[in-house]
Amino acid sequence: MRTANRIGAWCWMPAALAGVLVMLAPTLAQADALRDGRTALQAGRLDDAARFFEQAATQGVAEGRAGVGLVHLRRHQLARAMEAFELAARMDDQLAMAHYGRGEVLRQQEKYEEAVPFLQRAVELDRRYPEAQLGLSAALRELGRYPEAVAAANRGLNWGAKWRPRFLIALGDIAAARDSLRDAGIWYTTAVQESPEDPETHRALGDFYVQRGTFDLAYPEYQSAVALDSADVDLHFALGKALYYGQRYVSALEEFQWVVTRDPEFPAAQFALGELLYRSGKADPRRYGEARAPLEKYLQLVPEDAKGWSVLGRTYYFLELAARDSVLRERAMEALLKAEQLGDKNKEMFSIRARMRVDRREYEQAVADYERAGADLAPDDVYRLARLMTIQRNAARAESLYAGIVERDSTSKLAAVALTEIGKIRYAQANELGKRDREAAVAVYQGSIDIFQRRLVLDPDSDEAYYYVGLAYRELGRYPEALEAMRSAAALAPDKPERHFWLGLLYVQSDSAGRAEEEFERVVALERNGTANKALALQQLGYYRLLRREYPGAIELLEESVAINPGDPNTLLWLAQGYQNSGNRAKAAENYRRVLALSPGSVDARNGLRLLEGGAR
Repeated sequence: MRTANRIGAWCWMPAALAGVLVMLAPTLAQADALRDGRTALQAGRLDDAARFFEQAATQGVAEGRAGVGLVHLRRHQLARAMEAFELAARMDDQLAMAHYGRGEVLRQQEKYEEAVPFLQRAVELDRRYPEAQLGLSAALRELGRYPEAVAAANRGLNWGAKWRPRFLIALGDIAAARDSLRDAGIWYTTAVQESPEDPETHRALGDFYVQRGTFDLAYPEYQSAVALDSADVDLHFALGKALYYGQRYVSALEEFQWVVTRDPEFPAAQFALGELLYRSGKADPRRYGEARAPLEKYLQLVPEDAKGWSVLGRTYYFLELAARDSVLRERAMEALLKAEQLGDKNKEMFSIRARMRVDRREYEQAVADYERAGADLAPDDVYRLARLMTIQRNAARAESLYAGIVERDSTSKLAAVALTEIGKIRYAQANELGKRDREAAVAVYQGSIDIFQRRLVLDPDSDEAYYYVGLAYRELGRYPEALEAMRSAAALAPDKPERHFWLGLLYVQSDSAGRAEEEFERVVALERNGTANKALALQQLGYYRLLRREYPGAIELLEESVAINPGDPNTLLWLAQGYQNSGNRAKAAENYRRVLALSPGSVDARNGLRLLEGGAR
């Protein structure tokens, strides 16, 4: 319940330490280094404290190494702190501070069962070790061993005015953990009343108000704490968190920035700053760039934190969207993979990773990530997942997902797009069904038309909807309606050649040869690549030239069509007839034979070839 670093925030040298110092008879220089380290730690000058304690430690003084551990503990660098305390314990197993430090690190890591024996050992070695006593009470509280926790806290109530408020706070923490909020409030208020000049009492009461969601009551307490000790980064950080929880983001940002400026080695503050900037990025994308540095710094300090890698990976992703930086893209994926490896299950993380995998065409992995993201996907991600289902030929799942988008907001732009995709699925189903059951296919074609018409209500300028309506009406044999719809599609999208191609075919079926030619010419002009539609458009244009006895023009167009699609017997037949009518008997015979090779039963090709061979004799 309490902030993890409250107990470890005070600088105190246990009585056992003084005894050991005398017993080991430190040199004057060692004693000075330890004294200067304690003074610097008490004043919050952590760099100085680390330097003095390290000086003593390198000369073989266990208390110096433990002091280094205290500095790391103040900076919330738990792994480094544990390393220092373990080394101090190996140097002197009777050093209470070394046992306290290991217990406190484990407690802050929420390893309460492991923490208790170390904290108990510290208390055994020094019966009046306030921090160890407080840590033991806190660990027992977290384990639900409330009577033992109360007993541990009560033992310190009479240890002088300096420590009494801390133990009152500890009793308040226990009451709050037992949901005895009235009693908790009394303990915290008593601590403030007895020690109004102690910033920790105001902080404790502020924490209590935050936990109850009464932020307006919390802010004055934190501000009082900061006013009493304006240099304490922990107090400023606590105020920043309260402001954040109370959605006062600008003020929270100022506090977090203040903390990391004064203590760049404060991991929790670096993360809080980075996360707040990341969350601000949705409103102001520039914030993503600002979030990067504190998050990277945090992971330098705490390299195995899953949430840190998750937020950094998402930050890289949004930065990459703006910068189109392939290096950032790879860093984003690496960070998000590491986050999952370390245990992060953030849904947004999986959604973002899925989007990246779609871009990389890693479709199966993308689907898996979307599945991990769960049911509460953003509509855009639902759409992407539906597209993946279409790619994987899971039409039923795709249609279900598209339908969900429409149900969520039937008037949105995305709903209009989803309706189009549903219509396309139905149209494809009708095409497939028509191969087996024409009657059943008719109903499905009509269903697709109904879907597209719903789309046109939302977006009357959808050329795609008109296009598919035209195709569906054509399949139903309703050519006037098909022609009207395809005209609209071509008018709305004059640069899309497939609209003109199908419009041309519909004009053919409506005996409007002149208009058909116009549309096929548009297809040829628009299609720069050799597509099947271009080949057919050239074929039709060549056929019309052939009918008008414009043989050279017909031959040119048909040859171009054959170059794109050499396997169409109709095109080859008309080409042979063009050559025959223009007097090129050899080319005519050559193409008749090509027709027969593809379609041995072609009567027209056999008759044409027979005429040529008869004329030759």
